[in-house]
Amino acid sequence: MNGTDRPRRSTLRAPTRDGCVHIYSSSTESSPPNCSDDIPESSSDGRSGSPAPSLYSFSSSVDGQLMLRQVYGRILNNANDTYFLPADTEEHRRLDLQHQVITLALGGLYPAPDLVRRALRPRSGKAPAVLDVGTGSGSWAIDMAKQFPHCTVVGVDLVPPRVDGDLPPNCRFEIDDANLGFSHYRESFDLIHARSISSGIRDYPQFLDELAQALRRDGVVIVGDGDMQLFDEWQQPLAYAEEGTPGFSWTHRMFFAAYNAMKNRGGSIDSPSMCPTWLRANDAYTDVGWHKVFIPIGPWRQNSNPRERLIAEMLREDCLRYIAGLTPLLLSEGYLPESVEMMQREASAELRELRARIYSRWTFAWAVKK
Repeated sequence: MNGTDRPRRSTLRAPTRDGCVHIYSSSTESSPPNCSDDIPESSSDGRSGSPAPSLYSFSSSVDGQLMLRQVYGRILNNANDTYFLPADTEEHRRLDLQHQVITLALGGLYPAPDLVRRALRPRSGKAPAVLDVGTGSGSWAIDMAKQFPHCTVVGVDLVPPRVDGDLPPNCRFEIDDANLGFSHYRESFDLIHARSISSGIRDYPQFLDELAQALRRDGVVIVGDGDMQLFDEWQQPLAYAEEGTPGFSWTHRMFFAAYNAMKNRGGSIDSPSMCPTWLRANDAYTDVGWHKVFIPIGPWRQNSNPRERLIAEMLREDCLRYIAGLTPLLLSEGYLPESVEMMQREASAELRELRARIYSRWTFAWAVKK
């Protein structure tokens, strides 16, 4: 991913197929740079085969060549072709906003608060540990480190997060691809959190197996994501409709195109609705629970209270930025530039003008390791 424009140096162990850990120091003075001049333009199909070294010091040119790539005007990760959303400062700011939306909607940083607090209670001996898989901008990991200062919090992602200011001393970030497994984390964590990463996970049931192995006994796993399926004002699934027919929505068309593109790349894009079933079918877990939250995209609901209106307005802004970031994904799947621009323009206008009464559904599931 990326960060500010100032260079930084820290030690990293880059990803290898044997699952070795990749450490990113939290004590350096600034975030990884967003230096587009140092980042190679990828081929038109978005593929890149750049190898990573086993050890190097962080610098703008090294990071640009090995971790990041330009694809159709945005910066993407250079390690995983399944996850094809941007990894630049603009995207990290969107993820910061999305983090605020979800935190407000849940009323806290996590569902199942009793299970989480029990798993992270202070104890003698080893300090409780938290893993945030697909940490993105690092907001959730940082907030958890502040809320639980007696715990060690580790965030992992394909590239370093954008971090403003100093990290809590109990928080660090590592570079890793969740699709390669977590054998190096065996029985290391009391809480594992994975949110908004479905499009980058190729085999979600196997991913849940890997998380179980990384959990200590009685540890808790929490997974969550927003459905690509959108819902009407009565919270019923929107059916696909052609332009000019009743029920047509440009926003829905945009999400439908993104859903198919992500599925074509091998992402587990249907996992939000399937995770409770997969967790129940996994013998490593017990006490499975789930929670769904419907959030209006935009303040179109009548009689909303100020808090509900704020969340709806924030989610609309999140969706506008998300739609803008779909350009590399859709162009790499063969959409014409003029078609993508038209869909983005019309969907954005529809949301800004509140012409579509649409809900987004967020699904969270959790379980305890036996």
